[in-house]
Order: sequence, then C-alpha cells, then structure tokens
Amino acid sequence: MKMGYGAYKSTQAETTDQGKLILVTYDVAIKHAKLAVEKFGDQKAIEERVKHIFKVQDALEELQQSLNMEAGGEIAMNLYNLYGYMFRTTVDANITNDKSGVEEVITHLEALRDAWAQATMKAKAETTPDLNFDNMAISG
Repeated sequence: MKMGYGAYKSTQAETTDQGKLILVTYDVAIKHAKLAVEKFGDQKAIEERVKHIFKVQDALEELQQSLNMEAGGEIAMNLYNLYGYMFRTTVDANITNDKSGVEEVITHLEALRDAWAQATMKAKAETTPDLNFDNMAISG
C-alpha cells in the first residue's frame, strides 16, 4: 500500500513541478515580450529588442515541446499551432519594426498563462486530500 501512495505522491510532485515550469516559461515570454515592445522605435536599441524577441521565441518553442500531443489531442494541437503563430508573429514584428505584433502576442500569452495557472490550481486542489477534522471522532 505504501508503494502505491509513494507513486501517487511522486506523480503529483512531477505534475506540480511541470505546471510550475510552464508558468515560469509563460512569465519569461511575457517579460521579454514587454521589454521588446519598449525597444521598438529606438534605433539604438535594435540589438536589445532582437535579444528579447529571441527569448520570447525560445520560450514559445519550449512551450511547444512541453505539449503531450498524444494525451492532449485537439487541445494540444491547437496550442501547438497557436504557439507557432505567435512565433511567426514575433518574427514579422521584428522584421517590419512593428510592435503591434508583439503586443498581440503578449495578450495571448497573458490569457494562456492565466488559464494555465487556474488549471494547475484546480488540479492541485483535486489531488490534495481535503483534511476536514470537524467531523472526526476523537477516541481516548
């Protein structure tokens, strides 16, 4: 019985850690997208802007790679395509020197991050036993 509980706790920890890593990846992408937006229009900051956009693109690739295409089905495929769209949008924004594309990506990333945070909180609540001591009898 203890072995089963250990496996359960291990899986729970791995899932929690994976959820946290994905949230961190969203945070990195959002942070660098915002920093890139600040650099648009400043000819002296093009190199900095490009570095920030590359970090956004790295995060988007990481998010794509984290998807479980078999288990995730249509949702995973839609997210994969959305991450690809955001990647291409950042490339186009960088080439055309138009920050509106990066601002659009920020909007998508923030919405996805919020949804992911809610989903991980819900999953954690469902896997954490509810310890309600009010109805427990105390023998003694």
